[in-house]
Amino acid sequence: MRRFCAVVLLCCLALSCKRAKAVDEQAAGVTPSAPVPAVAPSMFLRAGEYPLWFQFAANGPVLIEAIEDACFSSALVPWPLAPHVRFMLAQGDTLLMAVNRDGFIRLVPQKDGYGYIGLYHFSGGEFWRQYTVGALLFFDEKPAALLYRDDRFLDSGAPLPFPRVWTFAPYAAESLPFVLPPLDAFNPQDGWDIDVLRRGGDGLWYFRAVKKNTDQPDFRPEIQMLRSDLVKGSEQVSLGAFQNAALPEPLSAAPGPLRDMLAAVFAESGSGLAAVVSPEFETTRSFAADREKSAVSGFYSGRPENTFLLAATPQGKALYAQTGGNVIRHFSLPPLPEGFCYTGIGVCGDTIFASWEEQDEYSIGAAGFMVVKLDVK
Repeated sequence: MRRFCAVVLLCCLALSCKRAKAVDEQAAGVTPSAPVPAVAPSMFLRAGEYPLWFQFAANGPVLIEAIEDACFSSALVPWPLAPHVRFMLAQGDTLLMAVNRDGFIRLVPQKDGYGYIGLYHFSGGEFWRQYTVGALLFFDEKPAALLYRDDRFLDSGAPLPFPRVWTFAPYAAESLPFVLPPLDAFNPQDGWDIDVLRRGGDGLWYFRAVKKNTDQPDFRPEIQMLRSDLVKGSEQVSLGAFQNAALPEPLSAAPGPLRDMLAAVFAESGSGLAAVVSPEFETTRSFAADREKSAVSGFYSGRPENTFLLAATPQGKALYAQTGGNVIRHFSLPPLPEGFCYTGIGVCGDTIFASWEEQDEYSIGAAGFMVVKLDVK
């Protein structure tokens, strides 16, 4: 029970809320005549001496007393079908997660002087439970998640996702449809699915459109590989160009302070590849000095008053670096049981949020995230 005593949780609210009439009007293109009330946080939390552990359940994240409580609690299923933190993004002071088969989580520091963080859960409901999250990015400063139907491990019989791109808003407790015109040109009702969307090193977005026909067993899917700035139309690219867009960027492509800090982290951790979340980036970006070496997850803050990089290995070895490329602290995230690993890391306020998963090759069992105070003294 000491983990519960070391932190304070307030205002635990129901994770599913009914949408206000004004939200329905907004979705229909009608501007509400009065301000729409904002959705309240699902909970407030504050990290203390001991970590908080959250696990994904049927209705979103739930607090568990210890990570050991997650052992053997969920069946191992192929990763596209399992709830887990698929992507993280940062925007200003907030941290965002796209949770596979679930919805969005938004984490916001509270201006209360006590270090509380508001956790908002935007459910995707039954619709999201049918699909896999293929991408998370900012477009026009709004978060956008791409859903697709993964057919590699299960023939679900679900229709292709329509709409396929989703976001959230402060006035709705549920995720909301979003429009990305170059993707919407491939209509799901005509059999088109978009199963890849990623940023290339040239700053353009590369995506794969697959035309599926479930009514004819011998039908061979039509595949198109394209790129776009997501504002104008798209153009087809070669298989080589599409595959090259998936490669990590060279270390030289990282912003100067981040480049120096990554070099220091690589040297001290023995890794050579990093997937970095940052308020400076519109999506997660990967940088490599040596792709043959192990990988780390990182969070980069480029603020002049507090420029830093926090990086962690899947086993929980963490390094904190500041401007100048110096690693000033080595520490360990809370240990995980055998078969579990950390998959991503972010910072909100003075708090670390690290996603974790129970893994067995291509399958995931229990999954969630860990919360602990960032102490760099």
